Amino acid sequence: MYDSEELVHGDHWVDWTATTCPALLVLGSEGVIPAEQAERIVARRPGTVAVELAGDHLLPISAAGELAAAVKEFLAAL
Repeated sequence: MYDSEELVHGDHWVDWTATTCPALLVLGSEGVIPAEQAERIVARRPGTVAVELAGDHLLPISAAGELAAAVKEFLAAL
């Protein structure tokens, strides 16, 4: 568990910009990613769409229906 936690820290821009396929960034309104960081994430990779849902970082649990709807809408727009 601690090893996987350590992997999320650091600079991951090279990985994030390594592809140009469409991406959906789903954020919880009470989550851990600040709005400024989300804006940078979207700006650095064309084709990225951000959606903010009411909830915390565990949206698959706290907002499962809304998350599913957001994914379906994103995929339908491709």
